Amino acid sequence: MSIQGSFPVTIARPSAPPLGPLAENTPATARHYFSAHSQPGPTCAGQAYSGLSLSWLWLTLVKLWLVAGAACLLSGCQLLEPHTLETPAGMMRFQSPDIKAPPSFDRSLSEALKDPPKGGERLSPTEPGAGEIVAEVIVKGNKNLPEHYLTRNIRTRPGRYFDPDQLQQDVDQLWRMKEVKRINGPYLERTPQGLVITIEVVEKHLITKVEFIGNRGISDSTLKKQTGLEDGEPLDVYEVKMLKSRIEDFYHEKGYPKTQVEILDGDQPDDEKVVFLIHEDEKQRIWEVRFEGNSIATDERLKTQIKSKPGIMKVFGGLVKREEIDQDISRLMSYYRSLGYFNARIGREISESNDGRWMTLRFIIDEGPRYRIRNVAFIGNSKYSQDQLLGVVKLKPEAGTPPDFNSAKMERDVVNLRELYGSEGHVFAEVEAEPRFLEEPAMIDIVYKISEGEQYRVGKINVHIEGDYGVTKREVVLNRFGLHPGDIIDSRELKKIERRLGSAGVFAGSDPSMPGAPPQIVVRPPEQQEIQAMAERGQTSSARR
Repeated sequence: MSIQGSFPVTIARPSAPPLGPLAENTPATARHYFSAHSQPGPTCAGQAYSGLSLSWLWLTLVKLWLVAGAACLLSGCQLLEPHTLETPAGMMRFQSPDIKAPPSFDRSLSEALKDPPKGGERLSPTEPGAGEIVAEVIVKGNKNLPEHYLTRNIRTRPGRYFDPDQLQQDVDQLWRMKEVKRINGPYLERTPQGLVITIEVVEKHLITKVEFIGNRGISDSTLKKQTGLEDGEPLDVYEVKMLKSRIEDFYHEKGYPKTQVEILDGDQPDDEKVVFLIHEDEKQRIWEVRFEGNSIATDERLKTQIKSKPGIMKVFGGLVKREEIDQDISRLMSYYRSLGYFNARIGREISESNDGRWMTLRFIIDEGPRYRIRNVAFIGNSKYSQDQLLGVVKLKPEAGTPPDFNSAKMERDVVNLRELYGSEGHVFAEVEAEPRFLEEPAMIDIVYKISEGEQYRVGKINVHIEGDYGVTKREVVLNRFGLHPGDIIDSRELKKIERRLGSAGVFAGSDPSMPGAPPQIVVRPPEQQEIQAMAERGQTSSARR
């Protein structure tokens, strides 16, 4: 810290006698002084030597005065008029809150120290203090939270060097605590022992009670469980507002489609109670479900595709769920598209009884035209020709007659094509069916995209058996395994082996008294290191596991 001030310097001027003849041999400064005071008079050697001594004394004092002034200027002192030593408040980097800064005081620092609590000062990341020792960290303002619960998130500790960035992270950690409403500070106070950091915590109000008003069909304990609120927890206003929608959704799931919830208390930070006012309507059930406009499927068949149905004996189940009804429309649309009705449109109508307890649901269907298959093509095949693949596919034009599109049959053809490739060692072959719409109305082509992959042979066979006893030996599994190392892998044969192992009666899944996953065969391609080792042994890349 540099202190700026001034001190008086008094130089006594000697009253030298006038020396006329010596003025020619004296310096310019002294000569000017003498010329102003010389008077005619007698001259002698004694007077000459006396005048010379006094002039050199005067010259020496002048030099000392000049040297002292230069030294003071280099050291930061100022030669000003004599006055009492004072330090302006604005020149101090750390100061008491009672000292007011002058108008020329730095504005950013003034804002940083704006209204701090008495005895300390507000700390900003640009304030000095880095490298100083922290003497004490004070957390105050907490009424319900213990101090150790708050300080466990603070890494600025007594005895450590002060780091403004670390202190900022500590404050951010306190802000994230759900029990904390606001953080005041931190404030810094410099003491002989080091820096004293004060953090003021403002806690959230605790919930004293959670109440529900207007609920008849659902108990308070059930609603309280849905909210997750407990007495004594800190009040979170935003969470309470979200719980309003959660309670409404819960009522809608329980068959109260028109129930609305209002918050009476708990949506203000100063509230201590949380009170929900519930405008509960009558529980509503489905009386009947009807379908209009359907021709390809009966009402009973369409009812298997939806979940909104009347309850058993009109009592058990059958609750009205508006979101479930909207999802049922999507389920019916998927069903119709799987049959080739890609332009189908479905709506619904709802009618309620006079007392509002029963609802009749009516689905209105516009099926539109059913699409048919004009042609079937394959892309990416090299092992098998188009005719060979067409022999495997069932959904295709026969005798020039285009069949109706059916997604279930198309998926079965995809499985058949994969098994065809898997029977010849292409166990990782991929087949994807893509319907392509044409300009011709209600006509499509099906294109099967095939990625054959490489052909694999049986390599090393690993047997992994899990269980409490582990008495089954590896040979028991290998005796039922029809493939040997070097054989081309047949995916269909692997499925047969799985069935044989499952029916052996020694593995889980073969009997209800033996729960667990049934035996499973997993085919894994070789790693790169294994491929390199096989190449060194002279084996081809086709001899892969």
